[in-house]
Amino acid sequence: MTAERTRRGRLIARIGLWSAYPARTRPLGMLARWVPPLVALAVLLLVWWVVAQQVPANIVADPVRVAERLLRWTGTGVAWRYLVPTLGAALLGSAVAVLIALPLGYAVAHSRLLAAVAEPFIAFSQTVPLVAVAPLLVLWVGYGTFPIALLCAVIAFFPMVTTTVLGFRALDMRTIETAWLDGANGWQRLVHVEAPVAAPAVLAGVRGGVVLSMMGAIVGEFVMGGHGLGTLLTISREAADTTGVFAAVILISLAAAGLAALLPFAERTSARRLEGTTS
Repeated sequence: MTAERTRRGRLIARIGLWSAYPARTRPLGMLARWVPPLVALAVLLLVWWVVAQQVPANIVADPVRVAERLLRWTGTGVAWRYLVPTLGAALLGSAVAVLIALPLGYAVAHSRLLAAVAEPFIAFSQTVPLVAVAPLLVLWVGYGTFPIALLCAVIAFFPMVTTTVLGFRALDMRTIETAWLDGANGWQRLVHVEAPVAAPAVLAGVRGGVVLSMMGAIVGEFVMGGHGLGTLLTISREAADTTGVFAAVILISLAAAGLAALLPFAERTSARRLEGTTS
């Protein structure tokens, strides 16, 4: 590689367009982290507004009217009344998925026999459409928050269990053998060696599963009824309220984005505790 190509590559990496080292692509400063997405959002809103002026209002809602609707829903409590049931079902389903996926993933990573038996069924769990699972849950469990939470657990289960398996399988065997020779029992190896090393992969799967559970909650409310954001979206659609549909979709996206923004803090805190860097 010539000196000119090296300088050009460093310049491109410095301004953030492309880096040969993936670990260096994360923005470092607050300005570098927030300015590009805010500029992209402003451009997207401008394009949306321009398109809305050119097409009928029953096809694309005006973003100004959508913002007004969101503010009115927030001020009158409509947004919170529909948001709480959806978040409750999503978080409950995520908790169920965590309780099943993490122990199962740990066991699959340690047992070849269990891996041979379970992994095909784990993969198969993602091939069944959610809209096909929902009617079965209605027949088996009935209507209400719990079957919707079970649907959320189904969609959150796969990323959680797969990243758990990958995280524990990526452990350095020499580290495990060293702990074994030092006399650590199975529980001590899990708590002090395996869990801290596998934590980033496991917690990344939990984060993805929790965010995906929002989609499960919405689909569940479409099929099984309920009192959440999926119901609000259905009401707006049946009333041919395009502005309401757009506002409900944005509210759903904001709720999922809020979960995605909060979970990394919990992820870092849990990882630090597992690694023993906090009291």
